[in-house]
Amino acid sequence: MNKNKAPKKITAAQMERLFRFTREHFVEHYDLQAELADHLANAIEERWVQNSGLDFEEALQAEFKKFGVFGFSDIVEKRQNALTKKYYKLLWGYFKNFLHLPQFLGTFTAVAAVYVLLQLSPYIYILFLFSIMVVSIIKLFKLKKGYNKKVKQSGHRWLLEDIIFSCGGFGSMLYLPIQLSLHIYEEREMSALLTPVLAILIVAIILFEYVALYILPNKAQKHLLETYPEYSIIEE
Repeated sequence: MNKNKAPKKITAAQMERLFRFTREHFVEHYDLQAELADHLANAIEERWVQNSGLDFEEALQAEFKKFGVFGFSDIVEKRQNALTKKYYKLLWGYFKNFLHLPQFLGTFTAVAAVYVLLQLSPYIYILFLFSIMVVSIIKLFKLKKGYNKKVKQSGHRWLLEDIIFSCGGFGSMLYLPIQLSLHIYEEREMSALLTPVLAILIVAIILFEYVALYILPNKAQKHLLETYPEYSIIEE
């Protein structure tokens, strides 16, 4: 190899091919596509330092084999787990605000109101929880519909954004208050300790739903820019 000759570099067309390659191998989120495309580009250029005559596609396939039989799936799963943890950390951060003044006054009032409902007719209590569940499901549907429209317009999916607007799979918790109510009234009498504990638990679930469905989606852009500095440029 001629040491004076500049090493080959990945062209714009080849970089697009790397992005397309990641999509062909079931990487749907743009941030992961960019990360993997950059990794592959650097690895291919390192190969060209040793052998400048190596074909691009041959180098690409050789690098892809390093990922093993499962391809990119292991990396995707690890990134998914990492950003899911980040999502729940954000969720918990906003939830804790309801445990400090002045928000705590509203939280305490809500616990007291649910406590009273638990003492009243089961039908009133179940109707209340059912109403909360219906409102939450409608909001979740609107979030997903709006997000899917945005993705269609931009052509990009970002993993953290996907988690935020799907509420991190939090929708399954919408049914928990109803499930609790079905067990509460199987007993004719509740202990003095059980009633306030259930009131606190139910309010906590409702507050988590409020954070997941309203607060965090409204602050999504802030957290996306913190995670992906290039987000504002690409989404313009």
